[in-house]
Amino acid sequence: MKAVKINKEKVNTINSEQLKRLQDFGTFIDKARMSLGELSIQYEFQKADILNHISDQQQKITELEKEIKEEYGDIQVNIETGEIVKREEE
Repeated sequence: MKAVKINKEKVNTINSEQLKRLQDFGTFIDKARMSLGELSIQYEFQKADILNHISDQQQKITELEKEIKEEYGDIQVNIETGEIVKREEE
């Protein structure tokens, strides 16, 4: 093991350039964490909003399917063409 010689002068602080760099790194990390948290919150709100829209659309689809069934009976519809196909009896 190699012995390390330590300067006998007592040092109580790091130099000002090192301190500034250290503070800048800390500031950057704090801002990055804050931004990440804000993005996470925005993501969750957008996700909840989209899920609500999906739920609304599913409810509207169910209502439309009921309306179509009442008007045309138990049928299948080609969603691309609108063509009606009677369901075969099982």
